[in-house]
Amino acid sequence: MTTMTVTGEGISVERDVSESTALKIMEIAMNEEHNEDEPEVTISLRGEGMEFDRQISETTGVKAIDAAVHGGNETATEAQSGNDNGLPDDFFNKLSQKQEVMLEILVQADGEWMRGVDIREKMREEYDMDVGQGGRATAGVIAGLTRKYTEELRREIIPGRWSDETQQHAEFRIGNKYEQEIKQGLKNNDS
Repeated sequence: MTTMTVTGEGISVERDVSESTALKIMEIAMNEEHNEDEPEVTISLRGEGMEFDRQISETTGVKAIDAAVHGGNETATEAQSGNDNGLPDDFFNKLSQKQEVMLEILVQADGEWMRGVDIREKMREEYDMDVGQGGRATAGVIAGLTRKYTEELRREIIPGRWSDETQQHAEFRIGNKYEQEIKQGLKNNDS
C-alpha cells in the first residue's frame, strides 16, 4: 500500500491507496496545466520504493483525492461531461446552494468580470449566505464544480483571471458557451 497525503491551507487529507492508484495520482499531478491564480497544495506519495512530492494547484489536488477515493477510475460525472451538446443532464441537481447563488450573481453581472470580494459580499448581503472573507472562500465554491465535473468544463462555466498585476484579486464571470443554458436552468430551478 501507498499513503497519499494532500495538504494546504484549509485542506489535509491522508489516504492509503493501491500502487496502481498511486501511479494514476502521480500522472494527474505531473500532467496538470497549472493555473497561477489558484492556491497550491502539496501532494505526497509514500510507499515501498515510492517517494513523490509535488506542489500542485488545489484543483489538481481535488482530482488526486477523487482518484484516490475512486481507486483511480474515472468518476461517473466526468464520463457524462464529455458531451459537447450542453451541460451534463444532472448539472443543476448537483449544484450546492452556494454554487447556485454564485452562478446567479455572475448571470446578473451580464458577462462582466466581478472580483471575488464583490461576489462574496453579494452572497452575504443579498442572499444571506455564510461565506468566508478571503479568496479561498470563492475558490472553494468554484473548486466544488471541478470535483463534480472536469476542470475544462468548470473553466467554460466560470472563467477566472487576475484583476491586476499584483495578483491579489481574482475576478470571474459567466462563460459565454453555457450562459444561456445556465440562465434558463436557474430560472427553471426558481420556479
